[in-house]
This record gives sequence, C-alpha cells and structure tokens, in this order.
Amino acid sequence: MSALDLNPKTTTVAAATIRPGHVVLESVEHPAQVTRVVVSNRGVTIYARYIWQASAEKDWKLGTFSPRSPVEKAVR
Repeated sequence: MSALDLNPKTTTVAAATIRPGHVVLESVEHPAQVTRVVVSNRGVTIYARYIWQASAEKDWKLGTFSPRSPVEKAVR
C-alpha cells in the first residue's frame, strides 16, 4: 500500500469547475475524492468520500455551493 498524502498541495477553484475524480479538501488534512457533482438551481452539490475509504463505502454530501464559491482542489 502506498502512503496517502493527507496534506496535498492545493489551488483555489470555483465550485462549478469540480468534477468526479478530483480530490478536494473537506478540511485541513482531510482530502476527499469527488464521486458526483449535481448542478441545480440551488447551486453545485458535491458528493465525495475520503481517500482512505473503501470504494464500497457510501459517499457523503460535502455540501452545496454557489457556482463561484471557492473550493480547495488538490494539484499534482
């Protein structure tokens, strides 16, 4: 098993640019991989799971954001 990077380098992006597969920071040292993005008249709803979770575990709602809201996205 490879070591998990719990503190990846990030850049601030608009919530509307987040896509499934992206890694975002739920909070400091809590990177989460985006599983779904739902766009509605209420905003952008992002669902994710922590990078250490098994793929069979249920994803959770990270939140609903304005399309321009800043989100910390991991960069390679």
